[in-house]
Amino acid sequence: MSAVSQITEDIINKSEENQEEREEQDTSLILDNQYIFIQLPSGNIKVVKLQKDTNVSLGKFGTFHSNGIIGRPFGHSYEIYDNYQVKVIKNVAFYEVDETDANNKEILDDPSKQKLSYQEIEKLKKQGLEGQDIIKKMVESHSAFDQKTEYSKAKYIKRKEAKFSRVFTPIKPTLYSVWEYFFSKNPGKIRDMRIDTLSQILSLANVRAYTKMLVVDDTQGLVITGVMERLGGYGIVLGIHDGENHNYDIVRYMNFSKKNHDSLLTLSWQQVFKEEIQAPFNYQDESTLSEKDLKYYLRRKVNYERIRDTREILWRGEFDGLIVASQYQPESILETLMPYVSGSRPIIIYHINKEVLINACVYMKISKKFLNPQITESWLRQYQVLPGRIHPSMSTSGGGGYLLHATHIVINESLPTPIPSYMKQKDTLEELNKSDFCNNNSIDETVKIESLDQNVTSENHLVNNEELQEAENKRIKLE
Repeated sequence: MSAVSQITEDIINKSEENQEEREEQDTSLILDNQYIFIQLPSGNIKVVKLQKDTNVSLGKFGTFHSNGIIGRPFGHSYEIYDNYQVKVIKNVAFYEVDETDANNKEILDDPSKQKLSYQEIEKLKKQGLEGQDIIKKMVESHSAFDQKTEYSKAKYIKRKEAKFSRVFTPIKPTLYSVWEYFFSKNPGKIRDMRIDTLSQILSLANVRAYTKMLVVDDTQGLVITGVMERLGGYGIVLGIHDGENHNYDIVRYMNFSKKNHDSLLTLSWQQVFKEEIQAPFNYQDESTLSEKDLKYYLRRKVNYERIRDTREILWRGEFDGLIVASQYQPESILETLMPYVSGSRPIIIYHINKEVLINACVYMKISKKFLNPQITESWLRQYQVLPGRIHPSMSTSGGGGYLLHATHIVINESLPTPIPSYMKQKDTLEELNKSDFCNNNSIDETVKIESLDQNVTSENHLVNNEELQEAENKRIKLE
């Protein structure tokens, strides 16, 4: 058995031996040495890698001991109290807001209505008073609180909780929570890709277990992470990246098992081309090396064999789909990677700008290797869902990018291939509007041909009239 076959079998094999070696983890519990997302009282998210017997700082909201939450399930909220300790608190249930005759007409933004001074609040905090008790005292000392509407009261309490509460909630890393963190922090790093667009990419590409996916990912590994999550460790995802090392930073936040990590193979663009010859490795007798040299030698050996075997897997082809979310022109990527994708397999290309995909769509239309290329755009609006207060969010993203998707076709060159009618008319092809072309607007060739015939007939008619007039003039002169 070749080395390539052995790697493929090790990744896709469903035998009991591999299942026993799989790293078993209870994903519903908070475990040591893993990443978690912590939702702060202000609504912001903080990423923390938990280490046993350490303190976790949440800034102005306090510090807690990591052992207090390790081994506990996700979903609970915790409050920090004396000596970095935490305790589970009940989640605040949604409540109905009763309508009253109160209104905010006579309420002015007057700080003097709050009888509790800043110094007194700081003194209460130093005394170790819990956040909820401080907020309760602030409500009691506010002279105009009873004049507010129930909605205003709820908003006031929520603002004070974001400032004085010491309650935090650990969030399990999922594809949505990881996306939400990076999209709110710096959407440019993930090429402004929204979660609904990412979901469509995974669905259109038909990503599932026991498949081989080819991915060009410049979103710091967001697309790669989504594919790996769906594979579940059963299959192959081969990522093409720039430089010597990939930048799939998002993958590590998902706490994938070793089996899931083994499904990820990577190659740089330079290593994709067959013309780039890999330098031979100098094999040595391991028994003659010192411990330090042996570690260095084995690391180089594993890296060499990984690149060699991964290149052979790529060149052997038979991939089940191609996903592209890159800064490069899609046409050049398609020309390079399409020979390795099997027939009747999906091709998905993402870009934040439609104009880039229009050119790629025209390229697909002219080519004989793609079926039914289409450009689509998704729309997403988030809603606040509270009893009596359901409404769209006040702010949202303007767009989630565009997707170009098609089906790859493998043509038998030995058989005659019918040529589309629009390719027979060179003039017609040059006059096509690219945007209309990609939106599947039909071309009324009959009208164009009739117009062409009418022009030719008109020109012939003019020529005949000129010849008749010239002959008539000659006849008059002779007479």
